[in-house]
Amino acid sequence: MHVVPRFRATAVVAAAALLMAGCATGPGLAKTNSPRRTVQAGADANSPDPSTTKSAQAGKPVDPAFAAERLRLINPCALIDKDVLQAVGTPSKYTSSSYTRCSNYMKDKGGKTLNITLDIGYSLTSTEVKNATKQIAGLKSGEQKLSNTSCFISAVTQESPAQAVRVQVSTGTGGTEACEPGRTVLEGAVRKLRGNPQKYSPPKGSPVEVDPCTIVDKATLAPVLGASPRALPFGLHQCSWTGQSAQMQIEFKTARIPADGKFDSKSVEADLGGGVKGYQAFKDGSFPTCELVLVRTKDQSNAGEIVEFIVAASKEKELDRCQAAQAFAKAVLPSLPQA
Repeated sequence: MHVVPRFRATAVVAAAALLMAGCATGPGLAKTNSPRRTVQAGADANSPDPSTTKSAQAGKPVDPAFAAERLRLINPCALIDKDVLQAVGTPSKYTSSSYTRCSNYMKDKGGKTLNITLDIGYSLTSTEVKNATKQIAGLKSGEQKLSNTSCFISAVTQESPAQAVRVQVSTGTGGTEACEPGRTVLEGAVRKLRGNPQKYSPPKGSPVEVDPCTIVDKATLAPVLGASPRALPFGLHQCSWTGQSAQMQIEFKTARIPADGKFDSKSVEADLGGGVKGYQAFKDGSFPTCELVLVRTKDQSNAGEIVEFIVAASKEKELDRCQAAQAFAKAVLPSLPQA
């Protein structure tokens, strides 16, 4: 029996993320303003203890405000805007390395280092869900304190597959204890998420709103994975499938687009027909892999969005991985938003 490793989600740093009105909007993604909705103070004071709430239905969020199709368009920087961060210190510039992540490397109220990173649609393990025995803003929450200067706090927004709004906090030596400001920021972020936070205004051709798990049909997967592949969603913009000692994956990312289109030193051009070109790179090893990248949007500063297709299989499996990646991309292309 071959063990098929799960791909790690990797955020491509968007060097040209726009900083508008104090919020990074991500490459090629402008923002739109939505009217604010006031949340009454103490609105969650009578929320039921998380240990007594019923588990949400499989595939459904615990509240419609946290539905994946809604979260995909929300700018995470808008959830930790200045009024949220000023409760714990002095905000600095915002940086965004993916659709769903925003960071602010700021100072606490004593002038010490306080780094805040927020993720929405963050995939949790079953153990993390089980350990979510606390409560924040009416949601089950869990904490992982690595040290006095590092803390991860998650508020569960969906239980199956498990997703959360997560805050990562790191502080300098002698600064604030990390979990305390994290709770404050996470509560503020969840409240804003229930309101009308700033949204992306995607350019034509952007894949940001697409559910990667539903855009691929079984007929596309079967030649590599067999008739009954297992779907493994990760976050809001990545999905992989496993079966018969192989794995296939699709992911939508923000990225800086290289002038030559090559995202890897081993990249070679792949003609996908109809004037569409991709760039593929074969990587040998214990689980040989082919990665194929398609550019979907690009602005004048070469910041944009890409779709990455991956086909991997055990060394023993006879398979032209790059040919399979091209077939994968060709099958999905008609279902992607057209530029």
